Amino acid sequence: MKPLRILVADDHELVRQGLRSIIQREPDWEVCGEATTGREALAMALALKPDVLVLDIGLPEMNGVEVIRQIRRAMTTAILVVTMHDADEVVRDAIEAGANGYILKAEAGRTIGDAVRAIISRGEFISERVRGAVDSAAGEGRANPRRSKKSSGLTAREREVLQLLAEGQANKQVAARLGITTKTAETHRARIMAKLKLHSMNELVRYAIRNRIIEP
Repeated sequence: MKPLRILVADDHELVRQGLRSIIQREPDWEVCGEATTGREALAMALALKPDVLVLDIGLPEMNGVEVIRQIRRAMTTAILVVTMHDADEVVRDAIEAGANGYILKAEAGRTIGDAVRAIISRGEFISERVRGAVDSAAGEGRANPRRSKKSSGLTAREREVLQLLAEGQANKQVAARLGITTKTAETHRARIMAKLKLHSMNELVRYAIRNRIIEP
């Protein structure tokens, strides 16, 4: 039997060490890679095609929800969110983006094994500590099936640029990171500001924090 290949994405070394230790206790599981940023997690997932991606939400360069969205456009790898974020809106965003499971870091030591097995066998595992947010969202959808999630109107690329700008990177740095020209980065920035009706970088940063694109 081939081992279950798991990619771990978290920007804290101690957390990755802990997750690696837990995963490697299982005789038929292996950590096939470790990512420290969202962009790295996306690139490694597409290259390595792991059976499971264990993913934090608060990643630099590209947040976990955006990583999930982009992975779901390309592959069906099972995604388990392991994070400290328990706010209802964050949980809902991750599940709506395509995460198969969601647990909190505080409980990962005792639940991650069951969570991975569950998402592999039946496609879902939601921690009881955040189950209410998922059930609430499902109930709202049943009550009003035409209800659509409020959207910023930003494209995937614009969401990437937004996060990098909010993290303090200049247009030239954004361009280098994304492999685009500085002029293109400036154009994306202008479109983001116009779509979101923002007028300064301070407003952009506040928007990113309020919408949990970056952490304060």
